Amino acid sequence: MKKYTLFLFFFCLVAVQLNAKSVLRVDSIHAKSIKQANADIKKGTLKFMIQGGIAPTRVKGQEIFEQKYDVAYYDLGCVGPSDIRIDAYNKVVGNFMDRKYGKGWRKEVRKDVRGI
Repeated sequence: MKKYTLFLFFFCLVAVQLNAKSVLRVDSIHAKSIKQANADIKKGTLKFMIQGGIAPTRVKGQEIFEQKYDVAYYDLGCVGPSDIRIDAYNKVVGNFMDRKYGKGWRKEVRKDVRGI
């Protein structure tokens, strides 16, 4: 009985360690995305990242939105980056635009922008 208890304790310890490492990786990518968004805001290069398809998609009137709010749509194509979380990045940019322009811009933004 003592061997089984020791084995169960060891198994739980290993499971917790394996789980903790994967969470830390996700958290670091999330933090990096937020940091990158804040750096782009500081530089004045606002953009919304979009996970697209094989060919970039343009929506009629998107250039009007881009000029009006000084933000660009950045289509990543069908294979997005593995080191950026699009939702986290766009959320930071969206919050900045809420502070700068109010919430009215949300009615005009493309519907395929995730995370805002």
